[in-house]
Amino acid sequence: MSADTPIEKQLIAWLNDAYAMETSLAKVLQNHAKDANDFPEVRARDEQHLEETRRHAEQVAQCLAYFGEKPSAMKGMMGTVMGKVQGVATGMFGDEVMKNFLSDYAMEHFEIACYRSLIAAAEEAGRPEVAKICGDILKEEEAMAEWLAQRIPDIARMSLQQAPAAH
Repeated sequence: MSADTPIEKQLIAWLNDAYAMETSLAKVLQNHAKDANDFPEVRARDEQHLEETRRHAEQVAQCLAYFGEKPSAMKGMMGTVMGKVQGVATGMFGDEVMKNFLSDYAMEHFEIACYRSLIAAAEEAGRPEVAKICGDILKEEEAMAEWLAQRIPDIARMSLQQAPAAH
């Protein structure tokens, strides 16, 4: 069933944005897990959220399929390129795990806002199946944001202990 209304067309555009966001973040999380070799708990949680993120992309693609649509190849490609660039950008610093935590925390809140807007749009479009999927994704994004928030002080302390002495 294709989009018939302006609301459905906007919802499809936002779902494509969410798909690109999730595919981009999968690349970032992959790099962040590698960066966290000295932090086993962080690495494990990054790897868990990487799997969740990949599943989120599949779920968003499923939402698009309800409209007879497939994810936008161009947006997906741009998301992949941006994910690789962002991963390289933080990889050259000694405090990379701290920087990764901060960017992940900010990104989780961006995702939370995106999924809340998708839920509202899906409800407005009369698409409860899309709202439910987005609601399920939202719960996992909120859980990751809370996990990060609880650990930021400890990661900051560990990063300071590992930092080379200033000259």
